[in-house]
Amino acid sequence: MASGSCGTLNDLLALGGLADPDNRIAITGSDPIFPTRFRIGKAAALALAAHSGAIAALWRQRWGRGQSVTIDTAAAAFSLESVLMLTQRGYPVPYPDATYPLTAFHPCRNGRSIFLHAGYPYLRDGLLKLLDCPNDSDAINAATAQWDAFDLEARVAALGLCGGVARTAEDWVATPQGAWLASRPVVTITRIGDGDPRPFPPAARPLSGVKVLDLTHVLAGPTATRTLAEQGATVLRVRPPAHPVIPSFVIDTGHGKLSTLLDVKRAADADRLWDLAREADVFAESYRPGALAELGFSPEALAEWRPGIITVSVSCYGESGPWGPRRGWEQLAQSVTGMAAGEGGGSLAAPRLSPVYPNDYITGYLGAFGVTAALLRRAAQGGSYHVQVSLCRTAMWIQSLGQVQSVPKTPLVPPETAEAMTIERDTPYGRLRYLGPVARFSETPAYWERPSAPMAADEAAWPAEPSAPNGPPVPVNAGVPH
Repeated sequence: MASGSCGTLNDLLALGGLADPDNRIAITGSDPIFPTRFRIGKAAALALAAHSGAIAALWRQRWGRGQSVTIDTAAAAFSLESVLMLTQRGYPVPYPDATYPLTAFHPCRNGRSIFLHAGYPYLRDGLLKLLDCPNDSDAINAATAQWDAFDLEARVAALGLCGGVARTAEDWVATPQGAWLASRPVVTITRIGDGDPRPFPPAARPLSGVKVLDLTHVLAGPTATRTLAEQGATVLRVRPPAHPVIPSFVIDTGHGKLSTLLDVKRAADADRLWDLAREADVFAESYRPGALAELGFSPEALAEWRPGIITVSVSCYGESGPWGPRRGWEQLAQSVTGMAAGEGGGSLAAPRLSPVYPNDYITGYLGAFGVTAALLRRAAQGGSYHVQVSLCRTAMWIQSLGQVQSVPKTPLVPPETAEAMTIERDTPYGRLRYLGPVARFSETPAYWERPSAPMAADEAAWPAEPSAPNGPPVPVNAGVPH
């Protein structure tokens, strides 16, 4: 499908080979919800509704029963800032100063701006070395002002660092990378190997028994796997010991997951990951495109090792094209695709970011939809599949949904919506208060069985199966931790 052709739920469902024949998926409410020109509430609601439709189809396969689903647009929009809603023992969870102050828009020659991202220490140090200046806003701005914006962007990319020039949406599509992404659907599901069909037997929850290896980081990838955990998937998060983490993001995306450490550059740990993959249904990763393949863990190698596995790859700029190998973040996707210029009223000299994290969370929801749709295909047709989503492709899709007529000055999330989404739970972090799942299912309420836990809290092993994994579905209160 072309760039602007997924404006309805049926369009999205069709990407997964699905439909809503009984019209039992309802989206209520509408934008604007946040002070943004774009319909991010609609986009989040559509992505969650598509995933919910796939979950409902899977439930029908398990039990022969359909169910109704409701997605509230305000709740979907509110979920796009869930990392900012965390409290720990009644106090806000500290959000790290990721600006440094490098992580911001900086002026370049000819009235253009570039967003530099220093979210990890090695990115900060590399950018400061390139600019040859101290970590001071005035000094950084003075240094970037000496550069042509596109020359600086290219140099940053060549060094494996992170930065993106603010463009208009039209400018972006005119680039080779933008043109390539425009020819791709917002979710790509590709069959990459053979395997026997694996239908779903009756089970307590839609994704009961589905094992997910989670090699993702920061926000979009972990959101995809957290969304799978909402309906009973067993998610084992794997982090390299030396990889930097942002604690608030780890807490926010850790609900429902186990967490462990493996350094796959070590032979013993790589062997352990292969052992885990032998039992996995899903292998999720969000590293720089090609990075895990260089270590042997390509989608094709995984499919050969474990026929029927579904790999989901989350990237910034897409897996292919001239920008495919680049590292990226939410803010860079907003910058290069035209979102930031749009938020700034079309200004390339004064672009602005969205007040929330639309591309990160929505890309995660789309990734979860792609995985669930691929599981349904595997059940019917067999095979191994590769699901691909990217922050930039999501940003292009959000822009294709149009802009709101009037931008509110403050968020318009109804208090009752916020209250209905809020959960409190005792966790290894202490008493946490956080946002729960958005979708409301009539038969299989979404909830996380496990509390969010610190990285490396668990062994690198799949847990023992529950005592009655194939028992009948039991109604639960979605607001009560289990």
